[in-house]
Amino acid sequence: MRDRLRNRLQHLFSPQGFRGPVLTLLSGSTVVLAIAYLSQPILTRLYSPDAFGVADYFVAVMTVLISFTSLRYEDALMLPEDEQEAAGVAWLALVVLIGFAGLLSVLLLWREALAALLGLPGIAPWLFLVPPALLAMRAAKIAELWLIRAKRFRDVTAGQVAGTSTMVAARIGAALPPLHAEAGGLIVGFVIGHVAALLVLGGSALRRSGRAFLAAFGMARIAAAARRYRRFPLFSTPSSLLGALVARLPFFLIPLYFQDEALLGFFGRAFNVLAIPLSLVGSAVASVFFVHAAEAHRDERLTEVTVTVHQRLVMLGLFPTAALTLAGPDVFEVVFGAPWREAGVFMQYLGPWLFLASVASPLTRLFDVLERQRLDFATSVVMFLVMTGALMAGGRTGDVTTMLLLLGGVGAGVRLAHLGVLLHLAGVAGATALRAYGRYALFSLPGLLLMAGALQMGPAWLTTVVTALAGLLYAGLVLWKDHLLAVRPGG
Repeated sequence: MRDRLRNRLQHLFSPQGFRGPVLTLLSGSTVVLAIAYLSQPILTRLYSPDAFGVADYFVAVMTVLISFTSLRYEDALMLPEDEQEAAGVAWLALVVLIGFAGLLSVLLLWREALAALLGLPGIAPWLFLVPPALLAMRAAKIAELWLIRAKRFRDVTAGQVAGTSTMVAARIGAALPPLHAEAGGLIVGFVIGHVAALLVLGGSALRRSGRAFLAAFGMARIAAAARRYRRFPLFSTPSSLLGALVARLPFFLIPLYFQDEALLGFFGRAFNVLAIPLSLVGSAVASVFFVHAAEAHRDERLTEVTVTVHQRLVMLGLFPTAALTLAGPDVFEVVFGAPWREAGVFMQYLGPWLFLASVASPLTRLFDVLERQRLDFATSVVMFLVMTGALMAGGRTGDVTTMLLLLGGVGAGVRLAHLGVLLHLAGVAGATALRAYGRYALFSLPGLLLMAGALQMGPAWLTTVVTALAGLLYAGLVLWKDHLLAVRPGG
């Protein structure tokens, strides 16, 4: 029995095929999510909504900056078959990153004026941490992609876990006596966590390929990589920047229209409770999808691989989104504390947008695999313009509820169109794609009906308990009906 279980687990987590690498990365994401989520009820009782508002703004700034400060050259790491050429691409991304960090350091000499211009003066004392955080985050990503290229998925998992656990420990420690930190504790903890991830991921990459990597350094090789992969800075970088702005735009516009750090904190919790776990799952899937999609495209199997990945993304995101859209206020009140119930109301407005974004984002690797960066850029421009218009129209009403309703509705619409473009590129028929949504909506229905009954009974704690049980019911149905634990040849 023990040998049978060991063989099954070894098959599930095999580095070969598609399922094993995804499960290996998802195992790390699961640990990361467990650490992050177990810490949230503690952190929301140690830090005020105002402190979270400032910290979430800092994270939004970093998310936008990392989208373009290496000119996205690292996205080309999977494409060369020759390791020396790939090393040249990594060096190119690092050199560009260091240059941008230096320029930012000079710009931030005027950080007080910049913070006033952004509408959030409380961020000014912490802007000096932007360049080191940027270096740590993007260098860690380059190391992670190098390890994924080498199919060292367990090393990637170790880096994810080390980064998140260090971040949580630093944030909790900063809030306790004698420091009693506010926003600074959250921000410094964020930076320390990413430094820890860099040490683990960078150390693993150097141990595996350090000599080859150092031997590949040379301006001729770097220049050749810049010429060969010039489409990435020309088209992937602007589209990546616009995509990051689309996702984080509310963080920048809420302070400009409402000048309320607590309101930003409520929005940040609503956004992060769903967006962060879905993005971690999406990142794990996207990393493996990038490798396999490139191979599948060469073997004319791209449609088949895309159908599988799309179905799994819908499977993972549909129930949590529906559950929090239905019962968000009660769940937030119980898990995070009564002051955070308003964040649960915000969650109800944002759920469909965040879900569709989580399905579409990993599939954007199709633009790189098919070298359709111009189309990537064009779709990003359209999404940015439409989302900006919706947010500005909502902000000008002076009512945050109207602003968030427009954000959720318009955001869901543009992401649905974005997803349609991606699936069409991969040759996936519309009926095939829609079947995934119908299937997992049906699996979600029993749990959602139980939750609706609990909501009618009143107590928030009962709704929260039933929501957790409904999640287990959904997971059980998926495992049973999709035969996810079955041993299949090829992973």
